[in-house]
Amino acid sequence: MRALIPLLFLLPASAHAACKGDTFVSCPVGGGDVLEVCIAGDTFTYAFGPPAAPELQLSVPMAAGTVTPWSGVGRAIWSAVSFENADVTYEVWASLDRLGEDDPLQAGVNVLQGEGVLAQITCEGGEIAPVFLLEDTMAANGFCWDRAGFRWRQGGCG
Repeated sequence: MRALIPLLFLLPASAHAACKGDTFVSCPVGGGDVLEVCIAGDTFTYAFGPPAAPELQLSVPMAAGTVTPWSGVGRAIWSAVSFENADVTYEVWASLDRLGEDDPLQAGVNVLQGEGVLAQITCEGGEIAPVFLLEDTMAANGFCWDRAGFRWRQGGCG
């Protein structure tokens, strides 16, 4: 599938000043708040709030398997990484419309509690990594996606 979208890999993936590693998403979301997900080593980090002093910061190791890869179906190519805080899940996603050649990448966060949606917040510009960064990072760290089990495995991925 990647051969169909070679332009995506020409987009810059530079790290935001606050990230100590690669940036998945770093964007304003309104009200002066910023959404940011960084990848450093084997950990994903989430920050939300004012740029200088985020109100919420969470981390999750890659081994937790919270990356949801694109299924290969549908108009949009997307992936997400989730962070748990008590009974609330913060699912940060990035998406590209395959049919809209000039459409920019989009990103945001879905705030979930159980099956309910508490909030859906969309980025207003900012830095969004090229498609497949989450999946490529997981693979580079020795994980593979088990399509039958719908989960990440480490080792024995051949």
